Amino acid sequence: MAIHLVTGATGFVGGALVLELLDRTNDEIIGLTRPAGGDANARLMASLRTAAEAYGRAPEDLPLHRVRAVAGDVTLPECGVDGALRAHVLWHAAASLRYEDRYADEIRSTNVDGTRQALALARRAGVEVVNQISTAYVSGSRQGRIHEEHYDDAGAQNHYERSKVAAEDLVRNASGMLARILRPSIVVGHSRTLGATTFTGLYGFTRQFLQYRGVLERVQAGMYATRRMRLRVSADAPIDFIAVDAVAAQAVAIGLSDAPSGVYHLTQGEGCPAVGDSIRIVAKELGFAEPEFAAPDEPLDWLDEQLDKRLDFYGSYVRGHRIFDRSRAESALGNRPELRRPLPPVGELAAWYIRRLEDERRQMPVVR
Repeated sequence: MAIHLVTGATGFVGGALVLELLDRTNDEIIGLTRPAGGDANARLMASLRTAAEAYGRAPEDLPLHRVRAVAGDVTLPECGVDGALRAHVLWHAAASLRYEDRYADEIRSTNVDGTRQALALARRAGVEVVNQISTAYVSGSRQGRIHEEHYDDAGAQNHYERSKVAAEDLVRNASGMLARILRPSIVVGHSRTLGATTFTGLYGFTRQFLQYRGVLERVQAGMYATRRMRLRVSADAPIDFIAVDAVAAQAVAIGLSDAPSGVYHLTQGEGCPAVGDSIRIVAKELGFAEPEFAAPDEPLDWLDEQLDKRLDFYGSYVRGHRIFDRSRAESALGNRPELRRPLPPVGELAAWYIRRLEDERRQMPVVR
């Protein structure tokens, strides 16, 4: 029986990984968990139960007796873990998803130094296999067919992408361990329930649109419903969304296989929607007039420039044309159609998130 050490187990992908490992193995799972002022084990269990409910599962049916937390923090030497620890496989999913200049130190501390410390802890624990969750967008501004290979940070467009390139380098150069780098594209909610537990990617994009709607409302009531905003995007390019359960299923299948060290894309591939269609759908869900699309070098008016600045981080997603090659992933996965989950319609994903935001707003106390 193997022992799996998971960082980021309370996160979106990390939590889904733990649930998938519980389903696919009889192994023990250790979640490196920040106590956050409380009990690390209680925090991990609550997070896994929340994820199970979001994905349409009964939390009481989970074999949580095979999961335990170890209090730690990837920003500390050897993750701040005291005492003896034994594990066979490291799943490194902990990461900061920030990208702004003002968070540069935090991003590097979590994503780069955090990877270094997770590897140090793994060596101490006798880990033989490292499965790192990275991102397909280490490709940065590169376009065309993106292969499952090493990329330097020459094309990186923000601190997040740059940090993930550096983290991959650390894993790639880890001596004495089989090291797989698993690169998801834009992770969205569960393929069946639409549920999600962390709200970046499509959800962050939707949230920026919602905040921009507020800006337009302050300029003129109802403007967002009549004024056609213009965005600098590659409207006809595909945008690669993948359901969180598909990411977890494929990651665990590769991680439990004899697949060699190297890069594996965990992407949707065929059937991805176009950038323009996705934006139109999100805009419609929020009540905007149908947007117009501009070339990258076209000027925008002041109001549209404000939205353009808000969407700066999403440039890798919505500008340029790229297809993520899956040759190595497909070879490792074999002919297993159950690992390919349907992508929910973008409108349903956006509507689910908007309803959640509205529910949260209604539950906020009234300020008098």
